Amino acid sequence: MTRLGDRYELRHVVGRGGIGRVWAARDVRAGRDVAVKTVPAARGGADLLLREAALTASIDHPRVVGVHDYGREGETGYLVMDLLDGPDLGSVLAEGPVPAAEALRITADVADALDAAHRAGVVHGDVKPANVVLRDDDVVLVDFGAAAGAHDDGGPVTFGTASYMAPEQATSAPLTPATDVYALGCLLTATLTGRPPFTGDSPTEVLHHQVRAEPPRLAELAPGLPPELDTLVGTMLAKEPHRRGSAAEVRAALRRMRHHRGLTQLVPRLPACVPDARLDPEATRPFVVVLDPPLSAAA
Repeated sequence: MTRLGDRYELRHVVGRGGIGRVWAARDVRAGRDVAVKTVPAARGGADLLLREAALTASIDHPRVVGVHDYGREGETGYLVMDLLDGPDLGSVLAEGPVPAAEALRITADVADALDAAHRAGVVHGDVKPANVVLRDDDVVLVDFGAAAGAHDDGGPVTFGTASYMAPEQATSAPLTPATDVYALGCLLTATLTGRPPFTGDSPTEVLHHQVRAEPPRLAELAPGLPPELDTLVGTMLAKEPHRRGSAAEVRAALRRMRHHRGLTQLVPRLPACVPDARLDPEATRPFVVVLDPPLSAAA
């Protein structure tokens, strides 16, 4: 067991990100179990974590992970959060898509968390299955590290995950709430079909697809879903941010569609011609893309 100062006992690693680790831990002073994210304090790591803590704490919503403490101990920056006991959506999708009605419920709840973040002036920047924790009948959105990175002035660095990255994010343009809506469209596609809209042999190849290729229609990946759901996903994945709508609009639309007749019995089936039917762990792994020069939106 590793200790962090005289307050936190770090028990075991439960997650890894681009530069940090998340531990299941014990707050011995408060007598409760917590999650502790640690990063090397060198090269601005502690500053990024401080920004992440401030941004996350500014969002008061039950579907956004709660922040309890943050600071620096020697050469380590740390952030103390709620310890969530459910699986993340990524581990669920590793077994295949979930039933359609459940996929819509989960995504609507993520949209609810994003709406709260956007109203607080925060763009998440890395909406993906691994950052959605399923807890009983609810979801919790975690890891605002990309949001913190978006405030960095260190040059042409794009924080995010290629399979869930909006075109403007891939080209190092400023992030907006529409950036999260695009990622949410990718997440909804993955939840319904078992794969995000774009896959490839490398993150860079996926980024090129995000910027330049038209996404496959949901109706092609999962025949039998309501046409209005296909239309909604197509809107969310629009290349132009102003066409995507808001998280609140997506939430309302998904909650209406959940009651579509027959949806609760529908489990989408991938066409046999799709070779990458499962989520590609390489394409969905958290990472930091250094683009110098950045990708261009031009063909």
